[in-house]
Amino acid sequence: MTPLVTTMTHEARIIRHAGLAYTRARQEAGLATVERALRGYYDWRAEAAAGRGGDGLPGIVRAWGTAELLSVNAEKWGELRVGEAGLRLELHGTPELLHYRASGVPAFALIHYRALVSALMRAADLPDDVEAGWQGDSLVLEAGQAPPSGEGTLPGVPLTGEDGLALLRATTENRGALLVYLGREAEQAFGADGDLMFREAVRAFGAERGAAMRLDHLSKGLTLDLVNMMELYDSGGNEDVWQYRDEGTLTPVEWSQDCTFCPFVQPWHDLDGLRYGEIYDYEFHVSQFKAYREDIEVKWGELMSRGDATCEFRFSIPGPVPA
Repeated sequence: MTPLVTTMTHEARIIRHAGLAYTRARQEAGLATVERALRGYYDWRAEAAAGRGGDGLPGIVRAWGTAELLSVNAEKWGELRVGEAGLRLELHGTPELLHYRASGVPAFALIHYRALVSALMRAADLPDDVEAGWQGDSLVLEAGQAPPSGEGTLPGVPLTGEDGLALLRATTENRGALLVYLGREAEQAFGADGDLMFREAVRAFGAERGAAMRLDHLSKGLTLDLVNMMELYDSGGNEDVWQYRDEGTLTPVEWSQDCTFCPFVQPWHDLDGLRYGEIYDYEFHVSQFKAYREDIEVKWGELMSRGDATCEFRFSIPGPVPA
């Protein structure tokens, strides 16, 4: 499912941009901040999986809900073997891993998956020491008493059908929580400087996506306008996850529509993180749309991250759009 792969890649992009922004500002202390944020994020997710009926480590993995674990075997991205006392995770082709490698930051893959595996172990009340390292192009992580080859649970959920759609929705929702953990950890560590570091990371995430769409559309001979941006948007599942009122306006120079459901909002409420949601809404959209076309005006009426019932998108391009 292309939208799910895109969504998983977006999560890796956010982590990469936070890592780059935080280490640029505070070097080792910045990297440690990203690691703490990921540890908190994955603890939150592992506790939720255990609460959904996970019984022991295999049960927590089965209830995990998203593809970075559940689809490794099904999609041949590597191999995940889980037992009652430990697990072994070998990865060579997950969307996140491919993104980190292509971006020249494989170290972030190590930090990312080590935080995930250690959280699983803590949720199962097992020692959370994780051995992690590269074997050629594969990242291998072992924790506890990993089951030998041919033994243990091998979860396998494909990226297709209703199961794939459920993975897409859960993955998208969890991104809202990731943003809160990254923003809050930076602010707690560095105060106002941490706020600026988080904003820088979000802006870079948005600008990268907007610039990529700009180049893609120009290479196809398309006009850079709001119709092409919205109809060819790179959300990775926008129509399957976000919900909008049917009425609205979409022309080359205007996009006016009300979003009635955003998957990020519930985690923002659950984690008392609307502040970080509002930062994300502003910094991301402004950077993304202006990287696509600099003269796009980015405005809202209501905004859910401010506690409103909807997000009233009111984006426009002043003057005529060149052919």
